[in-house]
Amino acid sequence: MNLLIKNTDRLKTSNKTAILLYSNNILLNIKSYKEIYEISKKIYQTMEQLMINTTINCVGLLMDKNVYLPSIIISLLKLKYPFTYISAYMTNDDNVHMDYILSMNEDNIKSFKKIYELKIDKTATIYIWKNDNTTDNYKRFDDIFCVVTTSGSTGKKKIVKIPYQCIESNALSLVKVFQITSNDNIFWGTPLSFDPSLIELMLSLLNGATLTIVPPSVYINPSALSKTLFDVAKVTVLQMVPSVFLRWNEHTIGKILQNSSLRLLALGGELFPKSLLKFDRDKKLLLFNLYGVTELSCWATVHQIDQNTTDDISIGDCLNETVLKVYDENLMEISEGIGEIYIGSYTRKCYIDDEPADFTLPIFRETGDLALLKNGKLYYKGRKNNVIKRFGQKINLTQIEETIFEKFGLESRCVWSQKHNKILAFILIKENHNSDVKERILDKLRSKLVHALPENSFPDYFDIIQQLPITSHGKVDTKKLETFYTISINVSNGDVLHIFINLWCKYLGVSNNDTDYLNNYTFFEMGGNSISLMQLIEEFRTLTNNQYTDEIVSTIFEKNFADCVNVVSQMSKKLVCNAKCEKSMHFDIPVKRPKIQPGEIEIIWKYDLKACVDSSPLVFKDKDDNLRIAAGSFCNIFVILDKDGKEIFKDVLNGSIESTSTISPCRTYIYIGCYENTMYCFEIQKGRRIWEFKTGDRIKSSPVFCEERNSIIFGSYDKHVYSLLSLDGSLCWKTEVDGSISSNILIDETFGIFVTTTHGTCFCLKHMDGKIKWKYPCGSPIFGTPYLLPTSKIVVPSVLGVLFCLFSENGGLAWKFQASGNIFSSIMFYNDRLVFGCHDKNLYILEVNSNGCSLIEKIWLGCEISSTPCICEQDSPEVICCCNDGTVHFVNFQDLSVMRQIKLPGAVFSSPVVYDRNVYIGCRDNNLYCLLLK
Repeated sequence: MNLLIKNTDRLKTSNKTAILLYSNNILLNIKSYKEIYEISKKIYQTMEQLMINTTINCVGLLMDKNVYLPSIIISLLKLKYPFTYISAYMTNDDNVHMDYILSMNEDNIKSFKKIYELKIDKTATIYIWKNDNTTDNYKRFDDIFCVVTTSGSTGKKKIVKIPYQCIESNALSLVKVFQITSNDNIFWGTPLSFDPSLIELMLSLLNGATLTIVPPSVYINPSALSKTLFDVAKVTVLQMVPSVFLRWNEHTIGKILQNSSLRLLALGGELFPKSLLKFDRDKKLLLFNLYGVTELSCWATVHQIDQNTTDDISIGDCLNETVLKVYDENLMEISEGIGEIYIGSYTRKCYIDDEPADFTLPIFRETGDLALLKNGKLYYKGRKNNVIKRFGQKINLTQIEETIFEKFGLESRCVWSQKHNKILAFILIKENHNSDVKERILDKLRSKLVHALPENSFPDYFDIIQQLPITSHGKVDTKKLETFYTISINVSNGDVLHIFINLWCKYLGVSNNDTDYLNNYTFFEMGGNSISLMQLIEEFRTLTNNQYTDEIVSTIFEKNFADCVNVVSQMSKKLVCNAKCEKSMHFDIPVKRPKIQPGEIEIIWKYDLKACVDSSPLVFKDKDDNLRIAAGSFCNIFVILDKDGKEIFKDVLNGSIESTSTISPCRTYIYIGCYENTMYCFEIQKGRRIWEFKTGDRIKSSPVFCEERNSIIFGSYDKHVYSLLSLDGSLCWKTEVDGSISSNILIDETFGIFVTTTHGTCFCLKHMDGKIKWKYPCGSPIFGTPYLLPTSKIVVPSVLGVLFCLFSENGGLAWKFQASGNIFSSIMFYNDRLVFGCHDKNLYILEVNSNGCSLIEKIWLGCEISSTPCICEQDSPEVICCCNDGTVHFVNFQDLSVMRQIKLPGAVFSSPVVYDRNVYIGCRDNNLYCLLLK
């Protein structure tokens, strides 16, 4: 009897947790070892009866990871039926002939007939399907445990049949190295089609440990995944492909390595990322580099990385029953130098394609990997096919990547495009940057690399990406990277849909091959944010040279990927890609260019919040009349500072902070919302949490105090408006609207509460119960906060650049104004003038009168504007406006000239706040700044 069956049998009466399923920090399902055994017994008995006297080629498992999967695998192992993981499009794969398929849903499967429904419990049924087309062509091996298809990274794709003893031996070696115990919680995260997922499963089941799984919507969302694994599930063992691990930003990686539940991190499947060595890590955290190939499943070598090492990382020592050799181009074994790695064993073996079962051991498999053999240690030097010939000379693309890291400390991936005869370099930078900033960064990269690389190795094309696209196996998808270049040069009528799909994948770091799998998820559920989504929309608009319709923008913000594809597909039939954008009715107004006058601005202090500061600061006085500044950042830090930037209070919330805080009229309490769906109340003087309130999704809307009911009101991305008692956080009422809420709530004592949504609707609610009085459809998402005019009208800014002026009483349209670009800015009102920033790089000044509004001036500031301007009334009034590139402009409100400006080190999406002669601004270089106007 093999050890896996023996151990699960031993634990058949144990209530020890075997597997956990979490989604959005909620425990959805849990199974003990006792339940795992009982379910496997039930499946075993059913399958045995259905397949009696049947020779089984292979059983297909058509399902995502679920809490029943360990039981299914154990039952198949007992029955000696080999299995393979499949997706819907693989059910007729002739290379892996399946006699039966097990699925968790009842959807029909072509060429298969449903023969049985096995009810597991109240919520789950396993459907058993039999192949109508039986065949004896595919030879069955009695000892095969699992059949996998390689990713093709070692050459063409192959079918690999893995005997149980081969994978068990590998898992037992790692148990000793990793010191796995029953106390461990192991993330079962590797895609099922990739054989390291078998190792995760066996490490857990062989030791009575716990497995943690998450649904695809959590796995593809880096922020949700980190919170689930380390804040909620408390995972202790993590095995991952480096590309997947690097989807987390630097703050999250630092937190995982220094202050999380993790005790062991093992990275394998790709070159170990040297960027991880710059992070401090907990002394108790074990860090490993793994190397192996599916052709001799699974891992061949392991190397434990010392705490303070800065050296190149070797692939390590061979695991039990594994031998490595290095051969030169003439297939001669070498003891020093660079050659190709071959992996073999005297006892372990796997069968490739239709290979006969009786081959003689040892057999060595070529890996396609180059390594430097030096002083008895092997150092990975990239793929054999990463060495290309150009201008008659050999070029190693991996060496270009290493040079980029040495010069800039940035991870990158270089791709050789045979079709275009070009080297393409993609630089991984997690921060959002507009096109101007990106081009400046790329210019610096190019200018430094010119002197660092040989002339023939200099890339022909550079691009900055926030996520490396990954394949279904979790490795970098180089074919996908090549399409990013292709869409930049291949724009035509028929390509509109293709361009959109590729941009969607580009900004989310997913592979084209996964789009069918992800059809039901929205951009935000896949891990996107509003800034990256607008970058997608703007690049789409630029590439197609078209004005996109209101329907497209609203669909992208609100609907899933399949709906978006459908809308764009319909649009592509109507659009002419080379058509000129239709002129706005206001394009004939001359644009005023800034003439910078002498003026002094001084940075008097800055405070590091350890991550991007997109939230606008709150400046207030406490009960003792001391000036205080409150702000939050993307790394969950919320602080209150004194006038000199000294820390008075600091707390780390459960999620990123993008909203502005609010204080109570008594100046005793402060309220702040975060991305972890929570609204917090703090007592200012003592700095302690008073209460917390959970919504169904992230909170970007800032809370507003309603003195009449002594409550706070705010919106959530769960499409609800909430009213809570300010003292204890109890719910007064909540109202569902038609979309997520990003902007702030407005309260008018006479007419009601005004709410705008990303679906593009403005609502007016009743004070007492939140019931809807009226609503007005604006046709495109609304991110900026509206403004209540003194004339009982409300001005609403929409993303597509239209300002709607509505009557507060009934929601009737008074007038509207069309700007020349997208509007994310909220509205500022001063001296009967509306002021707002626009993505057409202009600051707009409108005059409001009884008949409507008229454009006074458009002031060209040279970069997109997402934040809201403010007014400084010292001496002569000045409008302070921050551009996305970090430039802060000061505009004289009388002659509308730009008087002075200062450039901050990072991008700015935070709105400036003025007190006296000080200006407070958050920046994406992780700092909150205090500027002094001299």
